[in-house]
Amino acid sequence: MGALSLKNLTIHYGRQPVVADFDLDIRDGEMVSLLGPSGAGKTTILKVVAGLLAPTRGAILIDGQAVTDLPPEKRDAVMIFQKPLLFPFMNVQQNIAFGLKMRGDSGDRRARAVAHILALTRLDGLGRRKVHELSGGQQQRVALARALVLEPAILLMDEPLSNLDANLRQEMRELILGIQSELGITTLFVTHDQAEALMMSQRVALLLEGRLRQVGSPRELYHRPADPDVARFFGGDNFIQGRMRDGVFETDFGPFPVEAVSGNGHRRTATIRPEDIQLVTDTGDQPDHLPGTVKRTRFEGMATRAWVSCPSGELVVLTPRSGLSAGQAVQLRLPPEKIRIFPD
Repeated sequence: MGALSLKNLTIHYGRQPVVADFDLDIRDGEMVSLLGPSGAGKTTILKVVAGLLAPTRGAILIDGQAVTDLPPEKRDAVMIFQKPLLFPFMNVQQNIAFGLKMRGDSGDRRARAVAHILALTRLDGLGRRKVHELSGGQQQRVALARALVLEPAILLMDEPLSNLDANLRQEMRELILGIQSELGITTLFVTHDQAEALMMSQRVALLLEGRLRQVGSPRELYHRPADPDVARFFGGDNFIQGRMRDGVFETDFGPFPVEAVSGNGHRRTATIRPEDIQLVTDTGDQPDHLPGTVKRTRFEGMATRAWVSCPSGELVVLTPRSGLSAGQAVQLRLPPEKIRIFPD
């Protein structure tokens, strides 16, 4: 299909910079999520790639060819918006075929392409339905079909599932993943939902305040965040201050032997995910356990989140144990191999 390269993109609204020095390479056939909170600049980047906005500076390349100055219809990139934006006076077939008709494809070719894409997007039997007769999930599938039928090099998706309920979102995620895998279409998927990004993508690009903070596999961003801001975005609650001394991370919570990290003697920040802390209710003396008291708990289905007060500070624990209560004495173990020490 096509590879997408964004080089040093900087985008202003008036004098206000929205995105600065943004670089991202997406391989042919790869699905990458552009993740970030509202206002981070995600949709702005998609619009620039689609040709709906012009960057202040930088370059956009599709299959190695610069398209920065080309109009949208010359870019071989199609964008799906948060709202389906279908033509209400056309039925499903006519909506899907519209782009093919504008491109000048013959009637027979349009009919074959539309029939194939209806089956692919599970819209069989709905071709003659009007837009207002469709559910929200069906309308979004029509928008997806209308984009895919053009066989673009690049598919751009701007939070297409955010208006759907939880069950429909999951159904659409599976559908999109299946189609993307079958067609091998290069996809840039914008979302503010961390779980959705981790589930949908081969790689995730995290955008915070208009700057790209980390790119990597879902596991890399979740388990090896580049800095405390990235860790916080992915639900990190526990940040520990300490110093490295000869392979030991010395903290108020105790010393932790860790993998070799540079900066001997320097003050460092580390994190450990709540689910990586081991909680035990047996209060017998264990040399590598921290004594603590449960301050409060929150039931989260298959796990309980507990805020535990220790002599050196508070830690948040996510544990499968149930029945914890405020004031209960517990002990915590922080596995050294789960502690992530951030670079300077």
